Amino acid sequence: MSDIFVMIRNQTNVAMTSVDGIAFVTLLTQEGRVLAEETVDLFEADVNFDNLKQGKYTVVVRHEGVEPRSATCSVTITDEDKVIMLTFVYLELERVLLRIQTSTEERL
Repeated sequence: MSDIFVMIRNQTNVAMTSVDGIAFVTLLTQEGRVLAEETVDLFEADVNFDNLKQGKYTVVVRHEGVEPRSATCSVTITDEDKVIMLTFVYLELERVLLRIQTSTEERL
C-alpha cells in the first residue's frame, strides 16, 4: 500500500494553514468518484491519504479565497510502499497558485 501526502505552502515554503481563517479542503478521487474529503490540518497545512492501492488518482485542493478556486493534480501509484508528495504552492499575498510540486519517497 502507498500514501499520497498533500501540503499547502506559500512562496517561501511556509505552511499556509488558511485564508481568512478558512482551511483548504482536499479531495481524493478515482475515475470520477470521490474516495475521501479532508480539511487540511490547521497547524501543518497537510493531509495524508494512506493505504492506497496501485492505480490512478486525482487530488483536488479547493478554497474559495484563492485563484483558481480549485486545483487538481493527477498521480499514478505504480509501486507498493511509496509516498507521493504533492505540494500546492501559493503566492500568499496575491492568493494565486504558483505551481504544484511532486516527488516520491519510500514509505517508512
